[in-house]
Amino acid sequence: MPNKLLLTILTPEKAFITDKEVDFVSIPAFEGEMGILPGHISFVVQLKEGVLRYKDGHKKEIFAVLSGFAEVCGDKVLILAEEAELAKEIDEERARQAYQKAKDALAMRGKDMDLDAAQAALRRAVVRLKIAEFKKRYK
Repeated sequence: MPNKLLLTILTPEKAFITDKEVDFVSIPAFEGEMGILPGHISFVVQLKEGVLRYKDGHKKEIFAVLSGFAEVCGDKVLILAEEAELAKEIDEERARQAYQKAKDALAMRGKDMDLDAAQAALRRAVVRLKIAEFKKRYK
C-alpha cells in the first residue's frame, strides 16, 4: 500500500469513513485548501467550513466539512470535524432556505442575536450551496 492514504473522517455523531484507502485528499484548511498525497509530511491543521474531497481510483467523493482539525501522520489522514455531510445528502432547497434565514438574521441585528452563531450559520449554508452547485455541474 505504498501509494495510498488511509482516510478517516469522524464527527461527534458519526464515523463517516474509517481507514479507507484513497489516492488523494483535499481539505479546507484555515490557511487555504490543502492537497494531500501519499508521502506527505506530517502536520496538524485547523479546518474551516468548506469542501473536503477525496479520490479513490476513478471514484470521487465530496463532503461539506464544518470546521474541526486534520492530522496527517505518515500515510494516514484523520479528519475530526464538528460536522460533515456527504454531498449526495445535501438538499439544495433546504440549503437555500438556511442561507436566506441566516442572511435575514444578520440583517435584523437584534440585541439578543448571537452574531457569531448567525455568521457560522451563513458560512455553513454557503458551503452547502457550493456543493449543491458542484453536484449539478458534475453529475
